[in-house]
Amino acid sequence: MEKNKKKIIIIICIVIILILIDQITKVYAIDSFKEKILEILPNILNFNYAENRGGAFGIGQNGAITFIISNIIVLGLIVRFVILQIERIDKKTMIIVSLVLAGGISNLIDRLFRGFVVDFLQIFPNSNFPIFNLADCFIVIGWILLALLFAIHTWKDKRTKDNNINKVDSKVE
Repeated sequence: MEKNKKKIIIIICIVIILILIDQITKVYAIDSFKEKILEILPNILNFNYAENRGGAFGIGQNGAITFIISNIIVLGLIVRFVILQIERIDKKTMIIVSLVLAGGISNLIDRLFRGFVVDFLQIFPNSNFPIFNLADCFIVIGWILLALLFAIHTWKDKRTKDNNINKVDSKVE
């Protein structure tokens, strides 16, 4: 049981640190380049303040209540997963879950206290790629890592089954 508490404490600490980093960068964005675009790498990366009142990629503008409710539901499901599976969660999964939780909670904080999500990272400014923030990065990276983890686990599981079948076949011969 002690080991499980330690895992939960680690997840909580990572989540808090990531939320603080995201919120600090958002406050910096509001204070530093709300009125202007700051070019970091020409034609590659700008700091460009934007208020996202919608969901991912600005979908569903002005649907704040819907997004708040859906955020809470998804975050609740992730927390429930962690609680139910804490004994099976390894370090990789702890990091992945922490990334997704931190990003989701930080954007939820924006929606609850600002009425919108602060976005400021603009890659390839001449394209139509949406402006985003660090919380969005945490969420996307977390889900990509989770998909990779599942794929690797499935591949290893299939290899193990194939090897076991081959061992059985060689014993039959």
